[in-house]
Amino acid sequence: MIVLRPFKHKDWQYLDKWISSESELIQFAGPIFSFPMDQKQVKNYLSNLDRIVFRVDKKGITIGMAEISLENNDVVKLARILIGEKSMRGKGIGTELIKKMVEYAFGKLRVKKVILNVFLWNIAAIKCYQKVGFSQSAKPIKYVRIGNEISETIEMEIHRDSCTF
Repeated sequence: MIVLRPFKHKDWQYLDKWISSESELIQFAGPIFSFPMDQKQVKNYLSNLDRIVFRVDKKGITIGMAEISLENNDVVKLARILIGEKSMRGKGIGTELIKKMVEYAFGKLRVKKVILNVFLWNIAAIKCYQKVGFSQSAKPIKYVRIGNEISETIEMEIHRDSCTF
């Protein structure tokens, strides 16, 4: 079972350990950080009051992080989701994490809809989100440059009134 705790400035060391290349950083965070990431960038990131950033712990060990971004009164966006400890991937923890974040959004934040963006090539993530109940929104595909390559992203969504947990 995972536990969500507030991500603090001192926790930046985990990101420094988990993200070892510019392409990994862009995949994880988009353009909000530059490589190599440093404490100042993380401090600035955490100062944004429209973000709720979680450290993901399992059995007292920090294994990942995730963010809820406040879009408006009715919608939040899940972002910067990372199971950083590679040995913990592929064990259903991502699904558990997404479910906990959706429960937090619908329960504590009382929003009507949760959205997220995902790269089309990230089939494992898409399947994870679908397990929780997300489906592709009507928004068109977006194109994102990562280095010299272009990747496609889609928006996925889940509505409180269709959530089954």
